[in-house]
Amino acid sequence: MARVTLIRHGKAETSKLGVQDFDRPLISRGQINASAVGAFLATHRMLPQLVLVSPSARTRETYEFIKPHWPDEIAVQFVDQLYEASASTLLQAIIDYGGDLSDIAVIGHNPSLVVLLNHMVGDDHAEQNLGYFPTCCMADIGFVAPKIRDLISDGGRLLSIKRARDLQAI
Repeated sequence: MARVTLIRHGKAETSKLGVQDFDRPLISRGQINASAVGAFLATHRMLPQLVLVSPSARTRETYEFIKPHWPDEIAVQFVDQLYEASASTLLQAIIDYGGDLSDIAVIGHNPSLVVLLNHMVGDDHAEQNLGYFPTCCMADIGFVAPKIRDLISDGGRLLSIKRARDLQAI
């Protein structure tokens, strides 16, 4: 089964005059929550073979707080097109970079993550509010396809969704 794990970056500083959106760093809460996401994924053996990361400061920093919980052999690619990406651009990057792999994660931004999540799982989430995808939220989506390149974009099944507040109790 192919798996795609979507992870929204941690909580970042609010916009400030003179600071570009691209350069906003994580606040302390964002750092703690990113670390909790990394630990959760490792503890529950939900590790990707490859993680794609938007090049913004907050997504790179989110990855840096996740990474210590993961084995060194997990590959990472910083992908310029993931910043301010549409859901279709995000999906294309997943397929292009994921190719022959079966498990991939993406650390990115809304609204592309939440739009793609809802497209991937269709109506297979009646009990979940998938319109709410806050910072450091992660969604794990499974596909019948064996490899990422073979997945049908709207044929996923929501395996789990965890929000940062859910992870603090674990």
